[in-house]
Amino acid sequence: MSWLQFWKNDKERDQEADAKAKKEDAELAAPPGARVPGVMPPHMQRIMIERRRPDDREIDPAQKLARLRQRRLAFLFDVEQGELAAEDDNPWTNRIALLTEALETIKTDQERLRAAKPEPYAPVPPTPIENLTVSEGQPFHVSFTIGPESFDYTEELDWAERGHQLALPELRRHRGNAAALVPPETPADLRQALAAHLAHSVDVFAFDMRDRRVDHEDLPSHPTLADLASPCPTCGGWADWKGRCAACAARAGEELRLRREEQRLLDERAREAEERHRLTERLPIARRRLADLDADIAKAEQQLSTSR
Repeated sequence: MSWLQFWKNDKERDQEADAKAKKEDAELAAPPGARVPGVMPPHMQRIMIERRRPDDREIDPAQKLARLRQRRLAFLFDVEQGELAAEDDNPWTNRIALLTEALETIKTDQERLRAAKPEPYAPVPPTPIENLTVSEGQPFHVSFTIGPESFDYTEELDWAERGHQLALPELRRHRGNAAALVPPETPADLRQALAAHLAHSVDVFAFDMRDRRVDHEDLPSHPTLADLASPCPTCGGWADWKGRCAACAARAGEELRLRREEQRLLDERAREAEERHRLTERLPIARRRLADLDADIAKAEQQLSTSR
């Protein structure tokens, strides 16, 4: 062989190595799922792998028989599940019945919630809220009086290490007892609930005064204690300074929980029905595949006995 022929062979090997390296670089640089020129698609790679696998004649007969028996277990399970699903009394129908009972309970709870009686209510007098003052700058101070009770709030600032304020600070009440504002004629069974509502509504009032000062809005001219515990037009209970009702919020939360639980049960019941339908529809196919596999097993057993 001449020197020129050796040189050509070396050049061709170098070109092939360069082309292989470029292909590998393109595969690494391409995004997932992208088509790379010169690279075989994944489905074609699988086809080539299947073609390179040995056929049944090249597989050991004992190994082939073991594989067929293993596959038979899977098909036998499909047949048994399909036959079980086709029976009148089956696990899927029983679970569907239980889910239906749970849905009926949910509907009963929803009807009970919608037909709930009005919340108890006790009025409070229109005692003026006086001496209302809100400081101009941070930290804000809010103070006011309601009858004999004086209320005082101060912001507690929370700063980061470099002096940046983390969030709008909270107001903390330093003086004032909202329970003392409960009228003496309030029924005994409502005194504690009214005291808790007034404690919340007084805080809401103080926060609103601070926020109005921050937004450069006017303060209310003639607020009263009755504005802090007005009757809720929806449930009949107490509404706070901003017209929000804790009882309505609790009812709305319970209604939302029941709706979510109802949807979860409906989805689960639909899945059970779909699974039973799928198993019964596939039963004839599973039986046919099992019969074909039994025939293949019998043939493999015969081949194995002949080879011995």
